[in-house]
Amino acid sequence: MSDDDFHSFIVRIWLEESATERTHPTWRGSLTHVISGRRVYFGDLKSLPSLMRPYLEAMLAELKLPEGE
Repeated sequence: MSDDDFHSFIVRIWLEESATERTHPTWRGSLTHVISGRRVYFGDLKSLPSLMRPYLEAMLAELKLPEGE
């Protein structure tokens, strides 16, 4: 298995408390792509798949052979 066969991510999630007591704490996080070191921050857990998608789509694109081969 080579480095091109997989992607590894580090996901960190924390609870960010608001400065005022009237608002609820918010979940925040970061996603780090291990191989490139690229890190993105997010405030919605539902966004994780869309943050990973470009890496996975690029991996699929590399697997496809040109037509006729």
